Amino acid sequence: MTTNLFLFQMNDSNFPIGSFSHSYGFETYLHQQRIQTADAFEEWLIQFLNNQVLTTDAMAICRAFEALERESLADILEINTELNALLLPSEMRQANQKMGQQFLNIGKSLLEHPLLLNYQAQLKEQQLAPHPAIVFGLLAYCSQAELKETLSVYLLNTTISMVQNAVRGVPIGQVAGQKIIYGLSQQIPEMTERVCELPIDHFGATAPGIEIAQMQHEFLFARNFMS
Repeated sequence: MTTNLFLFQMNDSNFPIGSFSHSYGFETYLHQQRIQTADAFEEWLIQFLNNQVLTTDAMAICRAFEALERESLADILEINTELNALLLPSEMRQANQKMGQQFLNIGKSLLEHPLLLNYQAQLKEQQLAPHPAIVFGLLAYCSQAELKETLSVYLLNTTISMVQNAVRGVPIGQVAGQKIIYGLSQQIPEMTERVCELPIDHFGATAPGIEIAQMQHEFLFARNFMS
């Protein structure tokens, strides 16, 4: 049970980091007419969560918590660098840079914690862009959240954001969207357990089809989303 209310605040759709502007490639599937129904979108979302989010953002949060327990900001920055390097689609890199910076700016205004200031200072010194997953993990850690509840909320946050965008973009109905969120929320505890057990050599693994669709999005004739 999640008791850290700050996690709920970061999970709220009104938290202004701009995730509503990004489809993470599913808009490419819309143009290819491969996603036209709620069921097809749900199938894509399950693949996206299991074959990209878990092995990148979620694993990064696990590694970040371990680094924070060792009080190693250097390791945090290394993970941040690796995450940025894993983002091959240019739109995705730009999206994550913008969201990460906005997330960090808002987070610092809410939590006055030296870790956040040191992280920002080191990013500037090393000319690195903050990654939203790392910022989420740092904010959760600074608010004394547990790792597994942090992962659960992050995965739910991703699910809700994607579903809200699908309600607008596919479009699917609001009720269908809530059914997808509810169904996937029942799978999140198992995902959370699994990601904590993944070996380090799984970090960065992703489904080629999803990544290619994210690259192709940049060249679509008309787009409703920035990525």
